[in-house]
Amino acid sequence: MSKTKERKPSARGGSDFCFLNGRDDARLSDVERLTLLGGGGLDRVLERMAKALDSVSLEVFSSSLEPSVVRDHAARLEALRASGAVAQLFRKPERHQAPSIVPVHGFPFGSVVDLAFPSQFPPSSWCHEPSYLEATENATSYVRLWEHNDDKGERPTIVAIHGWTMGDQRVNSLAFMPGLFYSLGCNVALVELPFHGRRRPPSIPEHHPLFPDVDPVRTAIAMGHALFDLRVLRLFLEERGHRRVSCVGMSLGAYIGALWGSLDTLHRCVLLVPLVSMGDMAAELVRRRFGEGSKESEDLSGEFLRGLFADHYPLKGQPCTPQEQVMVIRGKGDQLVSRGQIALLRREWPRAKYLWSDGGHGAGMKRGETFSRMTEFLLGKGA
Repeated sequence: MSKTKERKPSARGGSDFCFLNGRDDARLSDVERLTLLGGGGLDRVLERMAKALDSVSLEVFSSSLEPSVVRDHAARLEALRASGAVAQLFRKPERHQAPSIVPVHGFPFGSVVDLAFPSQFPPSSWCHEPSYLEATENATSYVRLWEHNDDKGERPTIVAIHGWTMGDQRVNSLAFMPGLFYSLGCNVALVELPFHGRRRPPSIPEHHPLFPDVDPVRTAIAMGHALFDLRVLRLFLEERGHRRVSCVGMSLGAYIGALWGSLDTLHRCVLLVPLVSMGDMAAELVRRRFGEGSKESEDLSGEFLRGLFADHYPLKGQPCTPQEQVMVIRGKGDQLVSRGQIALLRREWPRAKYLWSDGGHGAGMKRGETFSRMTEFLLGKGA
């Protein structure tokens, strides 16, 4: 593994505790600064963001749920499973190539940096879906790391995993409040998932979903890619002395966080408004489009659709992360993630902590009692 080369920034004057600025294209946004400074401006932006999340709809996937197309996808998936190719997507990386490190913001005793990890995924032996590699923007994994200089081994380190259609670091910051958690003594790493943020090809229309996709093969590859990137990030963090690595995931990010926590041992795992079963979600979309009891609904049954996404289903076995170290938060009025999704978690992970928050799918952004309890949980208090 090559040694990381980190460019040392020069000190400069600045506001909001900053004593350096990096490149013009690598600075904290006003939104990210708000998470440090707080105040009424932040509250207003959070309220708008929560309303935007409450209005998110999955109907964009419905038009692709044609039985004949889905059956073709299923046949391809079965052939790849039989060859052992799909299982290769979820192997742990043994090493990683050093990322580039670009300074973004500086503090007296820490900094914010941008990490860019060159892709080593899919495995070299996995060449069954060459179109996946055509999106060259997706070949780099980006992470914005808020890091203290000292006591890395004792401080909580939070890996934040955003939801579908998110990825822009301004939006990620509103969802996960890195400035606040940094001020509380945590290190925070905000990832950008495959086909999101800087990894989304600009030639693809914004309304066209790339990950997840109704094609279970593409979804399995991207899910393996997301997990691979998280594991690489953890290797990097551990090399820098971070030992108490936790994750906070929202919606799709909570699904990925649950998968990570099921396969690897994390210090803490918080699942905000979590998607739990892609198969059940797809079955609900089929019922909405074709109607209960229709021929299409029978052809694309819940059992069949659950099987399509079974390779990365987070609840297949006992999680490596102790259930007591998992917290689940759902909005009381969430119209996107049903109560049935949470019921699956309760059944399989009964010893996790379950909280209900006011609001809908943006409930994870509400700053109140639930947020305070989540913060205490991540800081290791009252647990």
